[in-house]
Amino acid sequence: MCHIHLAIADTHSVPSARGFYDTIEDTLNVVIRTRGKFFSYIQGEKYSIDLDKKGKILGMEIFAPKKEWTVKTDLLAPTKFEPKKILIKEHRREFEPLGYFTNDSGNFCCMRFTSENISYFYKVAQNLIFEVNVMDELSAVWVLNLIEDYGFKKEMQYRKGLSV
Repeated sequence: MCHIHLAIADTHSVPSARGFYDTIEDTLNVVIRTRGKFFSYIQGEKYSIDLDKKGKILGMEIFAPKKEWTVKTDLLAPTKFEPKKILIKEHRREFEPLGYFTNDSGNFCCMRFTSENISYFYKVAQNLIFEVNVMDELSAVWVLNLIEDYGFKKEMQYRKGLSV
């Protein structure tokens, strides 16, 4: 079982973020508009989460192509969540998720680490939700409102501050 320990604090605002699925590279990039310098990561064979020295999430990539995501017709993205400041306490560690999941329309991705039923949903950034268990451990990462991209063009526009 995966145990990615988190530090969770109240906040009133979260940074802007978007998830871009590039159809050429078959990669999902989550761009978070936040300040920080890369220091560390947590990763698995098909994903990487970049962290600053304190454990703040700077960005994320999922290298598992959509064709490998499990489609669950009854899977619903979370709609009720609280904004939280979340720091990942683990550094330079490897954790393999149970899988990558989506719905029929493929407009979100859920990277699940545990199969627990009791969880809390916390908004870490726009369109980025962490599902957390009662022990303050990461159960799943939800990337909502995915944007289909081709050659990272829309992602680059977003990085330049343009709306997409």
